Amino acid sequence: MTISLTRQEFYELFQEADKEELKLDLSDELDTTWKHDGRIGLGWQRLIQLREGIRLRIDNEKYHDRLLIHTLEYESALHWHFFLSGNLQTTFDSHSSRQTVLSYETGRHIIYGRGLDSQILDDHSDTEPFLEVLLEVQPEVLRSFVSDSSGELPQVFKHLVKSPDRDCYKRVRETPPMVNALLQQIVQCDKQGISKRMILEGITTQIMGLMLEEEAAVQQGEFKKCLLQKDLLDRIYYAKEILLKDLKKSPSLGELAQQAGTCEYNLKRGFKEVFGTTVYGYLRDRRMEKAQQLLLDGQMGVGSIAKAIGYDSHSSFTHAFKQKYGVSPKAYQISMRK
Repeated sequence: MTISLTRQEFYELFQEADKEELKLDLSDELDTTWKHDGRIGLGWQRLIQLREGIRLRIDNEKYHDRLLIHTLEYESALHWHFFLSGNLQTTFDSHSSRQTVLSYETGRHIIYGRGLDSQILDDHSDTEPFLEVLLEVQPEVLRSFVSDSSGELPQVFKHLVKSPDRDCYKRVRETPPMVNALLQQIVQCDKQGISKRMILEGITTQIMGLMLEEEAAVQQGEFKKCLLQKDLLDRIYYAKEILLKDLKKSPSLGELAQQAGTCEYNLKRGFKEVFGTTVYGYLRDRRMEKAQQLLLDGQMGVGSIAKAIGYDSHSSFTHAFKQKYGVSPKAYQISMRK
């Protein structure tokens, strides 16, 4: 079954959440949570206004069926969407009659510059738990951080704050590990009052700095291009698919290289070049992301999740999860249910 809604109809299905029930910050009027009324799904959206010009939003949702959300005449501010779990495909129709289709998945992010789209279609095609952090920044905040003495933005950032009636800039890329760690701190933050606001503002400005460094490098052509030949590149991606097909299995490097049709040296070199990590580092990260999804889903215990992603013992899984996210699986599950 597919449900199709306008953006306005979608937001009408939310109701303001009881802060006390969710154990949120009762003292902060600029920290508001809205929850689904249950008709199309479960979950909530939390919106926190930090300093003027910076807004933080956390979406933790799970839809009952495939959901299509239609938006007309969308004016975008400068913002980043970080996808911690779940999948989404968005189709943009711009005023210049161009159509762009972008796919987002766990571990990726999209940057939007300021601008305008005539139509947007968000396609939540699966019913997996969806966890996203959104950081929105107004142009004057960007200028306060990176403009020169005359107030001019560097050329590498001017495309981010074009006139609001122009097509907005969009780019999707893998989220750097350091940023992923900072996002987990946002999701797990249980502070209240002034300390909460200062902690979250510090984390969000740090993320913004890292993202702007990345954007500058992209605009200046400094991101390293993959030097692998197409044949080897195809084999590396095939090896990745083998790993993802069954996270419970952990083939040896020799077995994986043989299945992918290459040698161990090229396999290790290729993973480092394409994914920025080792073969087993990549497998571990995907296992942890799957564990994160299963914990959010709440249908399995920690021991069952450990076995489902290939860990022989509860303790080894707990150690790996805590090493990546800074909190035990059980504590993470409890914090996400609040």
